[in-house]
Amino acid sequence: MQTTPSQHLQRLRQQMQELVEDLRTWVELRLMLTQLEIEERIEARIRQLLVRVVIGVLVGLAVVFGLVAVALGLGSWLGHSGWGFLVVALVLAGIAAVLYLGRRRSNVTEASKAADQASA
Repeated sequence: MQTTPSQHLQRLRQQMQELVEDLRTWVELRLMLTQLEIEERIEARIRQLLVRVVIGVLVGLAVVFGLVAVALGLGSWLGHSGWGFLVVALVLAGIAAVLYLGRRRSNVTEASKAADQASA
């Protein structure tokens, strides 16, 4: 049996429609794959952040308990627990002041460098 030109065109049209449908399906699957990859990356970042937060909380608690122990030890040595806590508080305030002034000084230095570069 011979095929007529209209049958050829009909078969070609059908194959083109199937090709377009396959291409559409492929694009949709590719988009879904990209979306899943992005979701996996986000979930991995959230897990990393959660682990860091838990570690930070545990380290913070360890530091607090360590400082309380130091304060109680100093208080026992100085004769009253209040003195130990006062000494620890003063040391911490001194550290905070040094960090604050150092940060302020570095900000002033960076600002003056930026001004010098802008004027040059």
